[in-house]
Amino acid sequence: MNALYGIRCSDFYKLCLSVFEEIRFPVRFSHFSKKMYGNFVHTFLIVYRERLNVSYRRFTEIAHENNLQRMLCIKRIPHFTTLHKFMQKIDKRIFEKMVRACRALLNLKNIEASMDGTGFSNTNPSHYYAKRIDGVMPRNYTKTVFLADNKSKLILNVRTHSDNRNETLDFIPLVQELTRVLRGVLADKAYDSMGNRAFCRERGIDVQIPFRRYPQARAQEFGTPSKRARLAREFDSLAYRRRALIESVNSAIKRTLGGYVCARTAQAQQKEVTLKALAYNLEVIGRRIKLWLFINLGGFLHRRRQGKTY
Repeated sequence: MNALYGIRCSDFYKLCLSVFEEIRFPVRFSHFSKKMYGNFVHTFLIVYRERLNVSYRRFTEIAHENNLQRMLCIKRIPHFTTLHKFMQKIDKRIFEKMVRACRALLNLKNIEASMDGTGFSNTNPSHYYAKRIDGVMPRNYTKTVFLADNKSKLILNVRTHSDNRNETLDFIPLVQELTRVLRGVLADKAYDSMGNRAFCRERGIDVQIPFRRYPQARAQEFGTPSKRARLAREFDSLAYRRRALIESVNSAIKRTLGGYVCARTAQAQQKEVTLKALAYNLEVIGRRIKLWLFINLGGFLHRRRQGKTY
């Protein structure tokens, strides 16, 4: 079963442990916490559950079948309600910090990133139940904005929302946490804002965002027409074409980890989407490490078998 997901469970465990140590997550929340399980055991299990895209109850059965307790050095797998309560307790910002920490494992610098938003469908509430109450269906998806590296297709940062919020408001918070390593940012017209462009220029980040065409009466609201016209002439359409690479990231997550979430509350839905991004990052890192070992060590071992060493 592990071969179907690209990397072995033991490799996934080591990568998750590296991210856990990178953010310096405490082993336990309190000195009086139970010593049977630590925070890492719970964190790894919920991330691995999201990787398999199964329910908590089904995941505990799979964990017993694969004897995960031996790899984790614990006596038994936690009850599925224990994992669910830990999921409710931990803050979403911890998972977002783990997503950003994945960049350190590959030592990515001077990054050209792309930003785009997508949605993950919510299976709750029931369609027929909501229709019977008032006849008006609620927003049935969790809005997500990704900032991904164009070269490695690694998710650098993520923001999730369950309300009707404009994507433009997430541009500066996503870029601000990675200003030291970003070289350029590509985004579509949804992020067209003079404030977003000024924020990037002040920090030496090249930004390529196409301009909207507003009516002439609204020109003064977005600055003088000459200023926008000057920036429009500087727009690099060839570099902007690389923004399409983030669409493959959105597609890869939904095809491998599912384009839906099963949590009921808005906070749990946002955490589940963030966990999908973390599981996707660990999978990408594992594949790139395997590829690097194959390219560098595979040829060396082949030459040794032929008696040719350099």
